[in-house]
Amino acid sequence: VSIDLRCGAKVSAREAVALDASACQADFFCRLTLRVHVTCELRESGQATLRVEVEGELGLMPSFCLVGQAAVSNFYKAARTSYIAGDDMKAIRTCERALTIANATKPRPKETGDTMNLLGALHLRRKTPGLAVKCLEAALTIRMGQTTGGATGSAALASTLTTLGSAHQANGSYAEAHSCHERAVAVLERIEGVDGSVLAAALHSLGGTHRALGNPEEARLCYEKALKLREASLGKGNAANATTQNNLGAVLQQLARPREAVGCYQKALAIQMKVYGREHVAGAATLSNLGSAHTQLGEHKVAVACHVRALGLQEQHVGPEHADVAATLHNLGNALASMGQGAEAVRCLWRAFCIWSQTVGPAHPDIAATLHSLGNVYRGLKQPEPAAQCFAGALRIREVTLGPTHSQTARTRHCAALVGCSLGDEMSAAQELQAAVNSLVKGLGSRHAWTLQARADLESLRKAMSTPRSTWASTPRSEWTATPRSEISATPRPTTQGAQAASRIVAAAAAQVQVALRAS
Repeated sequence: VSIDLRCGAKVSAREAVALDASACQADFFCRLTLRVHVTCELRESGQATLRVEVEGELGLMPSFCLVGQAAVSNFYKAARTSYIAGDDMKAIRTCERALTIANATKPRPKETGDTMNLLGALHLRRKTPGLAVKCLEAALTIRMGQTTGGATGSAALASTLTTLGSAHQANGSYAEAHSCHERAVAVLERIEGVDGSVLAAALHSLGGTHRALGNPEEARLCYEKALKLREASLGKGNAANATTQNNLGAVLQQLARPREAVGCYQKALAIQMKVYGREHVAGAATLSNLGSAHTQLGEHKVAVACHVRALGLQEQHVGPEHADVAATLHNLGNALASMGQGAEAVRCLWRAFCIWSQTVGPAHPDIAATLHSLGNVYRGLKQPEPAAQCFAGALRIREVTLGPTHSQTARTRHCAALVGCSLGDEMSAAQELQAAVNSLVKGLGSRHAWTLQARADLESLRKAMSTPRSTWASTPRSEWTATPRSEISATPRPTTQGAQAASRIVAAAAAQVQVALRAS
């Protein structure tokens, strides 16, 4: 039996009668029943009479199905139902069936853009952002052609832009993601009486790309606007506010305002405990972020307690090899290093690196952050060679993933230059420090703590270089990381010490960078 892919769902005869003729197609199934009765009469003369009687029934059974726009709309609604229920594969098949009908229908049904948008969201949820981008770009083209300036059409256009931005961000294309989120916010702000929670979500996403691109002040403004809108439209106790408070806290840390960040994290944690309960894993990432802020304030015992608590929740709920566990281990390693417990810090950071390598893919910024922290710890342990190797791996990854002038790249360049100076390469160190200062001034401003520190180190180095045989050493604070994630306390994997361990780490990171470069 062949299936006409241009046909949609079956409908009853009553429903078919109520539909427009262009929305329905009728097929007929035939059934023929014959009954035959034959008699033969022989006469004495030898003649015979043959009598044949035939009677039968011819039945026609109509079958009605949706076609055209009605079929596309019906399939889209069914796919959306499957999406909400979490049956992604069924939703994808239904979307593809709808698109097959849409492509054969003239003019193209308005639900085509909706279906492409849903298919893109499905691929994004299934962690295939490349496919999501293709679907969402097609949806965007369709919706831009259909938008006439009305509120409904504009909101749909903004929705596609936001989802496309998320797909670009998942793909590591932060500039493209930022452009999409900017356009989405602009579209929504032009809609009179726009839903505050929708605009808040778009502003929250825009804040995320500002963070990724090294624009913390712009990110702070976006998060504050989003928080105000969410509190007004959803209420102050809504769980969505905890997410915004978390990200606002991370940005405030970047802006060297850790005390304000602590306040944000505490508010987020209070919301999560009220909504989910004290033992829910949702609060673990917030606890770890709170710990990182206390580390920045020099309150190391409080910081370690926060990270250990987060670690226990994550071990219990998501297991020891989850990416959230790596983030918490990373933060715990930094806190331990700040307390002078370098050996314990190395074990935590090494464990975090191993988990990152298995969960986030090659040449990821999280791997670079952990390598950077390992470099700082080895510096504190007076082991400049492994420190230099770790910073080299972190710098290479950050140049590839974030760009050579990103503020985090500049921070790693700064620390690598200090290690290079301690190894006797003052001339190259001065050049790298100058490049770091230029990037930090552009990205964070001339008064940011990182900028001031890099400039002071550069001036000290130049003064030292002008004095023959002088010695110079400076130890900037360890880099903190406030990524909303978490970690786990598993038994640390045994590692060799010093240069041998660092060489193995950097070799793995360099190999991952090469994979990423070939893929791009």
